[in-house]
Amino acid sequence: MALAADNAGGSPADVIPNNPLAKRMGVIAGLSHNFVIGTVMGAFSIMLAPAEQRLGVSAEAAAAGIPLVLVGSSILAPFIGVLIAKVSLRLLMLVGALLAAGGFAMLGLTHSYALYLIAYGLLLGPALSLTGSIGPATLVTRWFARNRGLALGLVHLPVVIAITPWLAERGLRVFDPSTIYLIIGALIALVLVPACLMAIDHPPGGESKAPVGAGKRTADGSLSVAQLLSRPRFWALCLAAIASMASSVMLGSLLVPMGQSWGFTRAESALLQSMMSLVGIAGSVLFGWVADKLGGGRSLALIGFDCAVLWALLLLHPPFAVTAVVIGLIGLHGAGAIPTLGRGLSDAFGQASYSRGFGLNTLIGLPFIAISVIGSAKVFTLTQSYDGAITAMAAFFVVAMLLGLYAAGGRMARPSVGEAAPA
Repeated sequence: MALAADNAGGSPADVIPNNPLAKRMGVIAGLSHNFVIGTVMGAFSIMLAPAEQRLGVSAEAAAAGIPLVLVGSSILAPFIGVLIAKVSLRLLMLVGALLAAGGFAMLGLTHSYALYLIAYGLLLGPALSLTGSIGPATLVTRWFARNRGLALGLVHLPVVIAITPWLAERGLRVFDPSTIYLIIGALIALVLVPACLMAIDHPPGGESKAPVGAGKRTADGSLSVAQLLSRPRFWALCLAAIASMASSVMLGSLLVPMGQSWGFTRAESALLQSMMSLVGIAGSVLFGWVADKLGGGRSLALIGFDCAVLWALLLLHPPFAVTAVVIGLIGLHGAGAIPTLGRGLSDAFGQASYSRGFGLNTLIGLPFIAISVIGSAKVFTLTQSYDGAITAMAAFFVVAMLLGLYAAGGRMARPSVGEAAPA
């Protein structure tokens, strides 16, 4: 039966039913991801102008908050991944929720630009890793043996981030900016803190272990950071997923000027960006389901092939209707990176290794994402065209397809602690 599962692309753990508490853990993870990511990212653009006025700084200075959050959370991610494998996940998620609530409280109470940066860099940045990304994804990965990819896709549905800008904009018509920040902090404290307290670190049966001899694993059955980094299969999974992440961030940052360079109006270009985000909501669930059927590696290869074709189509500069379809499909595939990567890492290296692997992937992806945005803008400055950047992204996806196929080979982690060949 295990051999059949391997050949089908799924994990042997798929034959094991999920613990009855798994759905509750999934709800907690969904609340955690949405409340932190949704409020930090969703409210920022709406609150940017009020922050400028209240702090007396320029738009560029106020905009430094989000880069601080992203860089801070990315640099901390590998350490948090290791910490989650050693310390109570419930405790760490609770700490992240308290940091998030404290960060918004500080934003609401301060008129100091230095404290504004501290709130984003030292409070909301760590909260993003602890309770927004690595913590919730690890909780799902630990509790879901069956339909793990689908569960990850559902948890990462961007529900709160979609409604927060709308709510914040209307809230500013009634309340001052300080009150909006304090309301967000209070909601996190009242909803997310109790939810984190209800999280349970591990399912009763434990998680699948790394597919190596017991003497080559850590005490919890996982691979160490050094062991993960020494495995080509780990790098293949990470880089295949990073292609989608870089693609999404690049388009999210530059799609409006890209659209204008293709001859579309600013309004049409903004519509393309909205369509990419809306279609992406379906992609998170779709590719979570696909990952359960094909396995993480094969799913990443499929995403790589499809996106290589889609990005190549942009080189033809099609009319608006066709471009809208292509951009929507790129958004659909881009949203599938997290659930497919999660499925791939847990299948290849065991559920116990997931937090370390995901944390490392976050840091590894940072330079690729930065280069995709900064490099694309530089290409346009030099050539007055984004075609060079588009070609490079299409080529990256060809490489991602090959890496995904490579990652699909090898043994999968077993739900038992039995001896197995190295991955």
